[in-house]
Amino acid sequence: MDPNEFGTSTIPLQHVPYGPITVEALKGKNAGKISVVTGAAQGIGAAIAESLAKSGAAVAIVDLSIDKQKATQQACASHGTKVKAYACDVSDQEAVVKTLDGIEQDLGPIDILVNNAGILVQRPLIMSDFDSFWKQIEVNFKGPLLTIHTLLPRMRDRGHGCIINIASRSATVDVPMTLGYVTSKAALTRATHTLQREMALEGLDSAIHLYALHPGGVLTGMGASGAPKDVQEKYGDPKDEEFFKSLFKDPPVLCGQTCAWLATGEGQDLRGLYIDCRQDVTRLLEKGREVLLQEKRNVLTVNFLDGYENEP
Repeated sequence: MDPNEFGTSTIPLQHVPYGPITVEALKGKNAGKISVVTGAAQGIGAAIAESLAKSGAAVAIVDLSIDKQKATQQACASHGTKVKAYACDVSDQEAVVKTLDGIEQDLGPIDILVNNAGILVQRPLIMSDFDSFWKQIEVNFKGPLLTIHTLLPRMRDRGHGCIINIASRSATVDVPMTLGYVTSKAALTRATHTLQREMALEGLDSAIHLYALHPGGVLTGMGASGAPKDVQEKYGDPKDEEFFKSLFKDPPVLCGQTCAWLATGEGQDLRGLYIDCRQDVTRLLEKGREVLLQEKRNVLTVNFLDGYENEP
């Protein structure tokens, strides 16, 4: 993959929390709200959970193991908010419903849902075990749809809610050897667009707001693992590990603070859109929702030859 293929921003990107998304700016703004973060044991998920706690929200953290979430739980609790850990496989419908029911019994009705849990296998489809490939779809796409399917009717009945789906730059580009990941993230981004339109049908377009959020270039264990040895032996490794590490410039807290800001509702004009957390939200808001929608900004789309349109 050549990063130059996808272009380089001429407007400086943000690599640390700034202006409206700093801890100071968001202090207490999510007080009284109940939040859920999946994939919260480490990395981006842990940062999201702690940022929500810093903004005043009670936090339910969810991962495959409760023990692996101890550090996240302690970090959240240090900010004086309620926090409780739950073990759940997000691709298991029965487990998801049971877990979310338990959270609402323990903490109260859920106001904020962050679907962060995800997995990545770097292997071309032709060399993949299909079950391993499909597991990425199960966790990265089916998992968020299960949590949304469970909670959305409850949010509808209460008349409010915020859902943040952690997407990826990979949803918008073609990256060989990551078919399961790019496909599932593209599907999740498209689902976010469509679900927001369904909220409009319910008369709840601004009351329930959904976002597809790219967390930036975060060097996590998932992203830095590299392709398996047999794949490298067949296709080679065109770039060394240090080259790819240089592309990951963002700390997890940048995504965490962006999630906490979105949860406040201050970014509602960006609802239903794909957002890159490195791009200043103030600049996006200044563009205006009407213009963003009219010009099809921040949505998955197809560019045809001039004169051809994507007719129904």
